Amino acid sequence: MSDCLVVGGGIIGLSLAYELSRRGMAVTLVEQGEWGGQASSAAAGMLAPLKEFASPGPMVDLGMESLRLYPQWAQELEEVTAGDVQLSLEGLVTVALDEQESEELRAKYLWQKEAGHDVHWVNGKELREVEPLLTERAVAGIYSPGEGHINNRLLLRSLVTACRLQGVTLLSGCVVSGIAAEGGRVVGVETSSGPIRAGHTVIASGAWAGIMMKMLDVAIPVRPVRGQIAAVSSEGIPLRTVIFGKSGYITPKKDGKIVIGATEDESGFQREVTLAGLASIFQGVMPYVPALHAAAFLEAWGGLRPATADGRPLLGPVPGWEGLSLAGGHFRNGILLSPVTAKRMADYLESGESGQIAPFLPSRFLS
Repeated sequence: MSDCLVVGGGIIGLSLAYELSRRGMAVTLVEQGEWGGQASSAAAGMLAPLKEFASPGPMVDLGMESLRLYPQWAQELEEVTAGDVQLSLEGLVTVALDEQESEELRAKYLWQKEAGHDVHWVNGKELREVEPLLTERAVAGIYSPGEGHINNRLLLRSLVTACRLQGVTLLSGCVVSGIAAEGGRVVGVETSSGPIRAGHTVIASGAWAGIMMKMLDVAIPVRPVRGQIAAVSSEGIPLRTVIFGKSGYITPKKDGKIVIGATEDESGFQREVTLAGLASIFQGVMPYVPALHAAAFLEAWGGLRPATADGRPLLGPVPGWEGLSLAGGHFRNGILLSPVTAKRMADYLESGESGQIAPFLPSRFLS
């Protein structure tokens, strides 16, 4: 029997399993499909808490802590696995195309600057110095030199390898059919591969967490939101930095691709790429970089992001059930928040103290 069973092999489940195994726990990780086959592999790998979160509070704090953890975390993974995860923290710029957008951005810049974050207001010539390929229509922007991105597919591959090297029991293609309980305590799960028992069970199954909780008659407000993303060739389009606009983002990768996106579709559990989705993506980003009109299309993909009712993740114990926790609901920030989620959840599982995860406890939705 394992010390901990983690259900869900996306970025959050893999990161937590790796962290727990590093702390000496015997860990089993189960995934119904392929490792990182849902939202994790369908992401753009953005590490941009100052762009993602609109106001100060626990989400910005969590995101900034995770961003600070990333360089050492990525370096350790590369040393353990001998693989490159292509971490790039070389800055990004959020762009306004007119005066109204500029006023909205300015308000965001002011609270971020007041909070002590490393952000810079740029306009006109300064904006083109940050990114020469930006459209002349761009009137102003926030430059954040410490943010960036990572190759999420390479990161997932490294985490699977690291978990395997750390002795985590990895079971892919393993479908959970029920949660096993004795009295008021969860003792593991029933699966297509047979029963699995553990001292503690963590549900990290992304958009499927709500379905899994229904097995215990627990209602958790998690829903799938489809994100459609595309990639084009960077040949002849030497972008320097990540560009965020009101209608899309543009991310130059180190592998010769420019990743662009993304939609947010209320489409249930459908993850197919649609023509309307692609049209929305391309129309959304081309106003920012005119050179993209000539970019060669490479691929497109979709994934299901786990969204919660209040936009915050679900971290910690499930009320009414001993031996059961949640780690999910990160919506479009699973890649960004993976190292800090793993750290804080591992701290909780070791100590039983939930102070570090207080703003994210599932109890906020459950009586």
